[in-house]
Amino acid sequence: MMRILLVEDSKLLRDSITEMLSGCQNLSVDAYASNSHDAISLLRNNKFDLIIADIELTEGNGFDVVKFTDSKEYPYDKPVTVMLTNHSNSYYKNLAKQLGVKYFYDKSMDFETAIDTIESEAKKFQ
Repeated sequence: MMRILLVEDSKLLRDSITEMLSGCQNLSVDAYASNSHDAISLLRNNKFDLIIADIELTEGNGFDVVKFTDSKEYPYDKPVTVMLTNHSNSYYKNLAKQLGVKYFYDKSMDFETAIDTIESEAKKFQ
């Protein structure tokens, strides 16, 4: 089973993402964080296979979380990262690519595509 960390400060979106993924048998949304500090704490102590991260959080940002998974302090293999954000301009897309983010989606336009991508990653994970 693919373990997911969801880093999103909107409870409404966390609930929506979790509900949409609930039908997929190969994955589990195991933890949530609304800021980068909590997400990094979770990553220090738990192995996740995929991270879904927003860029703008209540404190810090999703890029802080992605950078941590590349640091020497991160004790596990780097998880697949899906950025799901309202800040989908070319600067952020390029930064995400430089940091090794595999998928980058606009929340308002690509939400269902992002969900399909996550489900596809889960099927590969088996």
